[in-house]
Amino acid sequence: MNKDNSSMQMDPDLALRLLADGAVLVIAGVPVGTEFGVDLCAYTIGPDFRGVKMIPPGVHYVWCASRGPYGDTAPRVGFVHYFHPNEILVREWDNELEELRPRQTAEPELERERIRKNLAQLERVLAAYDYRYVCKWKDLTGSVTEACVARCRPELGTIRTNIELQSCPDADRPRGTAGNIVRRHAAARLLLDESEMLPNLKPVDGTAPRFCPVPARVPQDAPPADISRHAIDCIAAVNKLFDSFENNPDGLIEELQLSFVFFLVGYSVESLDHWRKLLALLAHSETAVSKHKLAYMKYSEVLAHQLPHLPEELMTPSPNNTVYKDVRELLVNLYAGGLMVNAERLIKRLGKQLGWHFEGLLDEDPDEQPVVIET
Repeated sequence: MNKDNSSMQMDPDLALRLLADGAVLVIAGVPVGTEFGVDLCAYTIGPDFRGVKMIPPGVHYVWCASRGPYGDTAPRVGFVHYFHPNEILVREWDNELEELRPRQTAEPELERERIRKNLAQLERVLAAYDYRYVCKWKDLTGSVTEACVARCRPELGTIRTNIELQSCPDADRPRGTAGNIVRRHAAARLLLDESEMLPNLKPVDGTAPRFCPVPARVPQDAPPADISRHAIDCIAAVNKLFDSFENNPDGLIEELQLSFVFFLVGYSVESLDHWRKLLALLAHSETAVSKHKLAYMKYSEVLAHQLPHLPEELMTPSPNNTVYKDVRELLVNLYAGGLMVNAERLIKRLGKQLGWHFEGLLDEDPDEQPVVIET
């Protein structure tokens, strides 16, 4: 995230075009001192701030974080919106919840038309969208469509750092299915027993991002003879994932981008968890790379833009970093699946930007070698 107070220089012709075609976000009633941001830029609200103008068409993330009397800052609360050219979006401050909400007015269209007619008078209280970071934002969200935004954002619209939870009856509490295979494996039984000790909580309806379900790498009903096969190459799970996007082949790439910016800008824990689950699944199938080559080519480009924005604790190239391990496994499968150029391009960019190096990438892993047992 950037909090840059330096002046922004913009080409005059670009400024005129954006004034003519850019969208406008008008906000009302936000307390002075509140932290406010659009996409990758963060600001502190002043007494004359009423919104942002010259917003380029496309998906954008808007957030606020209230400040307490002693300078402490609340978690970010925001929303995602797909702006159209010349659109005017109005939000107001909710004093009770300390967040932005849709304008509470009986005639919203009339209010927007009144704002449009008086935009010239509002120029001085509307900040220009910061175009110094527009290229980075496009790299992170270039595939996201309006349909993807509508499908994935919470039903109530608001995105929080953590989803709201409420207690529920034990019968309604989400938990894994205890099938025969689970009962036969002590490790799985231990996990199931630990889940029994968790509080009876479930997400409040409408507050969680609505991402696609991520299939398990090893199906719960898999016979013991197939467990190793699924663990080594989870093509069945990857196929199931792609099947959920059969009506939109690019839908998975769109969701990967959107879930990442939900975390990057909104600090959404659930969104980061979803992004990591998708990485862990897609990285572990050589067969899937061969079968879905175009999708994996796009995915390698998406990762090249996303990984430099990871939090510091996920940037260390060590065996304890599951993201690094999954990326390493993905690179192995890109090579094996015939996407050598994409693998080499990703390795080069990660080495330059993150200092990630993958020595011995194509050497056999001793842990994966067959074990010969003498009888």
